[in-house]
Amino acid sequence: MSQVTPELPQVYVKKISVTNSKFLGRIELELNQQYNSFIGGRGTGKSTVLEYLRWGLCDQIIGVNEIENQSEILKRRQILIEKTLTPFSGEVRINTVVNGIEHIVKRNSATKEIKLKIGDGDFETATEEEIRRLIPIQAYSQKQLSSVGVRTDELKRFIQQPIANELNDIKFNLREVSKNVKSTYNNLVRKKEIQSEVEELQLQHKSVKKQVQNLRESLKGISDEDKKVIASKQLYENEQTFIQESQNEFNLFSEKTQELLNSINDYPSLITESSDFENNELLKKIEKEKTERFSDLKTNFQNLVNLFEGDNLKAFSELIEKWKLLKLEFDKKYNLIKEKATANESVIKEITKLEERLREITNSINERLARIKELGSPDEKFNLEREKWYELHRNKISMLNEQATLFTELSKGIIQAEVTRNINIAKIRDGLIQSFSGTRISKDKIENICNEISSSETPLETWKTLLEELRSLAEYKITEDRPIELPETVTLSNASLNDGNKQKIVELFSPENWLNMLTQEIEFEPQFKYSTSNEMGDVIPFSEASAGQQATALLSVLLNQGGTPLLIDQPEDDIDNRAINEIIQNIWSAKTKRQLIFTSHNANLVVNGDAELVICCDYKSSSQQTQGEIKYEGAIDNIEIRNEITSVMEGGEKAFRLRKEKYGF
Repeated sequence: MSQVTPELPQVYVKKISVTNSKFLGRIELELNQQYNSFIGGRGTGKSTVLEYLRWGLCDQIIGVNEIENQSEILKRRQILIEKTLTPFSGEVRINTVVNGIEHIVKRNSATKEIKLKIGDGDFETATEEEIRRLIPIQAYSQKQLSSVGVRTDELKRFIQQPIANELNDIKFNLREVSKNVKSTYNNLVRKKEIQSEVEELQLQHKSVKKQVQNLRESLKGISDEDKKVIASKQLYENEQTFIQESQNEFNLFSEKTQELLNSINDYPSLITESSDFENNELLKKIEKEKTERFSDLKTNFQNLVNLFEGDNLKAFSELIEKWKLLKLEFDKKYNLIKEKATANESVIKEITKLEERLREITNSINERLARIKELGSPDEKFNLEREKWYELHRNKISMLNEQATLFTELSKGIIQAEVTRNINIAKIRDGLIQSFSGTRISKDKIENICNEISSSETPLETWKTLLEELRSLAEYKITEDRPIELPETVTLSNASLNDGNKQKIVELFSPENWLNMLTQEIEFEPQFKYSTSNEMGDVIPFSEASAGQQATALLSVLLNQGGTPLLIDQPEDDIDNRAINEIIQNIWSAKTKRQLIFTSHNANLVVNGDAELVICCDYKSSSQQTQGEIKYEGAIDNIEIRNEITSVMEGGEKAFRLRKEKYGF
């Protein structure tokens, strides 16, 4: 009894239904919002119900890839579903409540279809990932807790699962920024390449121009008047270059303004009939103001488009035509002079050929200069997007560190977790090996690079520095005013890479390789240590603690965490018996913060843990153990439940005596 309203979990499984199964038949089971315990003899279906629940909510087994690498837990689950549900087209239906809103999931074992209904809505097709994100649970199979300590992926769940949605948001943003980084960097590299091409073409232009001028001046038997015409040839060439550039600029901005006009057609968003607001009149005024502004924008964009069309370009076009006539008249005079200079026939032919080449080079330069202008300042955009990339990683580290600190507190200092310095070096190593393929850089030197990163106080910043060094080598061939000496690369030098190694990187490590390395999301591997609590205050790697120590500490964390439902199949199999009383006390406070769904053979966990709902599983016929049933369900004060606990659970009678001594009944 309580004089105040009890604190209850806000996310819980309300009901599980199974249409048909080979062992348990049809199941209809309503669960309690707090502590639920499945009891019964071995093989009576306790674990089966838990696995149906996990499967229905698409609970993911960590570390699953190809069939041959799948964990034993997942294999057992697949076999269970295939043998007990699929032959009967069994469907698992689970009603959950998330902050007062009911979510119903239906998962069919035969069709593999997953349907989700939220609140009063209709059933819609959903993916496993969507179910996991909307209705997260934390679940462990038999003996799983005691094996977690040797599996990094499982330990990471303790840090990552409470902030799974936030981490997913960061992952989404990283993907978006990655696209922008690649796009802006490709533009940056392309601009450098074009600038390099322009420099080469300008050098050709300078040479050909001087050759033409020299040949024109060498013509013999030509009047002074004709020489003036010939001298004007280069001036007309300059004019043609300017006119082409002007036309290119108009064409570029005509296309850009048309793109703007096209893009604005999807705006603004308007209030729909299904929109639900408190301040409807005010929102309608806001919508009206927004609509008017967008209407003005459309009008102005259309006006911009019109500037490059019809009458607005009439004066410009007329001037261009006027110049073309002047150019046509000049070309006639120029060609006549060349025809008259019969004594210079071979020179005239060479001049004509060089003039054609000069025009080709000029056109090529103009096209490239126009593209450079169009690209704008990709280096500034790239630097901005790259900094966003690193900032998202810094945010991820910060969130993981906060969770690691909380994890340490929840374990009461028994487990110490730290993230910042524990970058996932394996991915970086693989990326370096792949990118340096063909350079003959030894694995020892690549390992030295990895050690430079992992031994740093701030591995992310060291990785960032190393990437900048690699970039300077990758872009060396397209660098303007390329120096004779290779750029300085301190981190690579510290890792024992010599000038020969760096020269090989310059030759074989492309900007594309570098970009792939830059945009590879960096993962962090939390480091876990176990505090032995002895007189010396020793701290050892968590993997070196005993299985019982590991499981007890992890279960304490799980029971001190709030939030999503916690499912554990026989937790007593993992923990030290001496820790049972402490675990029971943790259960009392845990069930106010999160729903607990356990199976157990230990009466103390059920009786003295004060399970609100006990579900008793048994065989339909004790002589035939081929079919099970849910025999009873109810609270501990139910006589049938008490009898079942006493008869089938280990230490059942003793547990009730302890309860009587504690509470007086």
